[in-house]
Amino acid sequence: MEDLAGEKEIMVWKKNAEGKSQYYYKPTKTKSKTIQKSWLKEHKYKKEEFPPEFFENVEEKLTSLRRGYWAYAIDGDGCINRHIKRIRVIMSLKDREPIQQLADIYGTSIYFTEYPEENWEPTYKTQLHGKRALHFLRLICPYMTEKRKKATECINISDPNYHPPKISMNFRQNPNLIDPHIGMVVGFFETEGSVGIKAREQKRITKNFGERVYTSLYHWIDFSNTDTRPLRKIKKILETSPFNFNSVLRVKRKGILKKNGEEGKILYALTISPPQHLLFMKIFSPWILITRKRDYADKFERKKQIDEICKK
Repeated sequence: MEDLAGEKEIMVWKKNAEGKSQYYYKPTKTKSKTIQKSWLKEHKYKKEEFPPEFFENVEEKLTSLRRGYWAYAIDGDGCINRHIKRIRVIMSLKDREPIQQLADIYGTSIYFTEYPEENWEPTYKTQLHGKRALHFLRLICPYMTEKRKKATECINISDPNYHPPKISMNFRQNPNLIDPHIGMVVGFFETEGSVGIKAREQKRITKNFGERVYTSLYHWIDFSNTDTRPLRKIKKILETSPFNFNSVLRVKRKGILKKNGEEGKILYALTISPPQHLLFMKIFSPWILITRKRDYADKFERKKQIDEICKK
């Protein structure tokens, strides 16, 4: 496998002399290697040349649920680049499972990047170019929110009359619509969602024993993004029958000051009610690709058992 050492500039932030957080550019060294080669190249196909029924097979693998999944995964952590008539879709995550699925479906390469001088976890990346990128965007564009306009502009290069259809949420009249919306929730949860359990200590003053320390297990499920549109869509899905979740959309972090002194984007969070965490994981875990997140279905189940024992 090929090793590639490089350097890129990233936007990071630190506190200035006045104690305010400001963005600044910092060169960061990276070390990348190809850990899975393109299936098409390995089978001697030329650029933009594909085997018979290649795209038909892709469409069979990308079911309506997976189209919704990838629409919101790209909305969350994907990148759509357009340069004149060249289109590229990039997906990069610290977890390999989603990257592996997309690379296997479209026969693309997978790159593994490390950051030797930073305390960052390595990332996996795959990217689609040309016909594959255009085909992928046509499949997922109707389900997208944040990057829907960008995807439409890319498709309009070759199809000026294309307008993505609106996808209804009338699950009662059309139960088949539940699948892509489940995919949308899971795709955003994989890329912009957070789940966890931590021990928390609380000090309390009692009349008979003075100060006492109580330990409990604190758990959370939330989605974070600087754009409220996908968060509002997720909230609407989760609150529409047959789902019945309670969720709250709030400000998670105020905008950090940029290098030019302007305030950056506000980070918003959609928080699921704690009593419904186990229900959320039981419903959506069958479609979660990332193992470390999917495992919380069992962890929340064990916590429930512990709580029941403590109540006895």
